Amino acid sequence: MAAAIPTRGPELFVVDVAFVTVAIIANALRCYVRLRMVKAFGLDDYLMTLATVFFIGYSTSSIIGVKYGTGRHHRDLPTEGVYAARHCWWFCYLFYCCATILSKVSIGCFLLRIAVRKFHTYIIYTAMLLSVVAGGTFFFVTLFQCNPISFFWNKSQTGTCVNSDVIVGLGYLYSVFAIITDFTFALLPAFLVAGLQLKRRTKIALIPLLAMGCIASLAVVARLPFMPRLKSEDFLWDTVDVAIWSTVEQGLAITAGSLATLRPLFSLVLYKLGLASASTAHRRSPSSSQILGSRRKASRSDMDIYNLTAVAEEGKSKTEVGGSPPDMPKSPNWYHSRFDKVRRASMPAKKKKEKGGTGGDDGSEKSLRDSESASLREEGAMQIMVSRSFVVTDAERSSYVKEGPR
Repeated sequence: MAAAIPTRGPELFVVDVAFVTVAIIANALRCYVRLRMVKAFGLDDYLMTLATVFFIGYSTSSIIGVKYGTGRHHRDLPTEGVYAARHCWWFCYLFYCCATILSKVSIGCFLLRIAVRKFHTYIIYTAMLLSVVAGGTFFFVTLFQCNPISFFWNKSQTGTCVNSDVIVGLGYLYSVFAIITDFTFALLPAFLVAGLQLKRRTKIALIPLLAMGCIASLAVVARLPFMPRLKSEDFLWDTVDVAIWSTVEQGLAITAGSLATLRPLFSLVLYKLGLASASTAHRRSPSSSQILGSRRKASRSDMDIYNLTAVAEEGKSKTEVGGSPPDMPKSPNWYHSRFDKVRRASMPAKKKKEKGGTGGDDGSEKSLRDSESASLREEGAMQIMVSRSFVVTDAERSSYVKEGPR
């Protein structure tokens, strides 16, 4: 009885199918939440959707490669099978670079939605730039590593390729930049919410939710020991671990980055299952539109953005007296125009001169008041951004339960 031909192709096939399926579902739910529930589909959503498309291309190429011989020894394959499998590997290089670059930039844009301080935005832009530069360099080097390009998979023709040590070195360099970027995106949310006057448990819940997109770095770390195998003569057999962890990295980046936007949907599901009530004991936080339309200064202690209930009674009374609050604009920078109104409303009116008294505040008091007002506006803007990204009010939640998605 002939011995079975060793193959690791089925391992790679299962990983490809599992992670691309989960990533597609997660991204579809993200699009549903952003388009239908919070109505705030932004640049980060477009980029993550495009990253999902490239991940589908990567997984498709990898699965086709398994059919032709990826995961088997070269000695067990016909020459045509080796050529076809390596050709698929070449496509995987390109799709991988595009998917990882776009997913990291998407996560950076997601954090920019709630970053108000310039220092934080500079950090995010720097991390995004590192991802684009490192990923773009790896993309073009792998694309043109052989001359002619087809010499990468068809060694029967005359041609040359760059030294395989260069590819391995670039792989390490890209991995280092990916880890730095991911850990930056993991640590930054703690600083974004540290200054907010929120309950401690609210901050504890918010930070890991924002940092979810960075867990792909775990797969990058796990892949590092296998990088030297990219220069192996038995390429299709020895690089299976690299392919597996690359698939895991992309799947985790897209899935975790999408899960970070799904809290409104989770709240809605809990409400439908009866695990969350439509109202609490009259301790309710205003919706984002109510915060923007308010003409009074909100107390910092009133803003608990992670309490997913709205002020039903207050909202009702306001609607009866002055009409319903205006709808939230759909532009990614929707908060700027309304924010100016809040700023003007929050500026204290000049005190009228009293009979026989002195006029106005002195310079130091005015400076202190302006400083506190600017700090409050900055914090309010961040809270509004987080609220719009994560919160669905009771009214919106009830409408979905009664009418269903439109």
